Amino acid sequence: MSDMSFHLGEGSVRIEFDEGLYPKDAIYGAAYVFIDRCWVHLDRAGDRRIQVTLKAKKPGADTQIYAGEFQNELLGQAWRLRIVEENKKLVESITARALGGAAGPPGLDELLAMDIGEETAFEDPLGIAMSWEEKYKKKGKGEGAKAEAEGASGDASGDEKAS
Repeated sequence: MSDMSFHLGEGSVRIEFDEGLYPKDAIYGAAYVFIDRCWVHLDRAGDRRIQVTLKAKKPGADTQIYAGEFQNELLGQAWRLRIVEENKKLVESITARALGGAAGPPGLDELLAMDIGEETAFEDPLGIAMSWEEKYKKKGKGEGAKAEAEGASGDASGDEKAS
């Protein structure tokens, strides 16, 4: 018997199903979602059968809706568990990299163990060792004074000095 059955009571619903349908963590996860609206009781209904009783905390709540929502939540929780299992190695790898990066810069022993030759010691592939002035060709003090003097004397271009 692998089907799911619902037994509606006054202010409560009892859901029974085969424990082979959903992982135990999915059942606990679905029950946890309902603890703000219902009193949740998990029990065995028989051999390989799980019984979940949801009793509404607010009087007059529609327990039939809770039964349907619980079944949907069970499916959602089972799907999330499956996704976690399929991506477990990826999550572990990303977590290890994040924690490794959080360890900080390498220590003196690691720096001394690095193989840095003369040809690679001063490479700057990202251009971060260049000054801002050098990178954007900003005029220095001597060049700026020369340009101002040319602008004041009225150079051949006829451009007016911008203020």
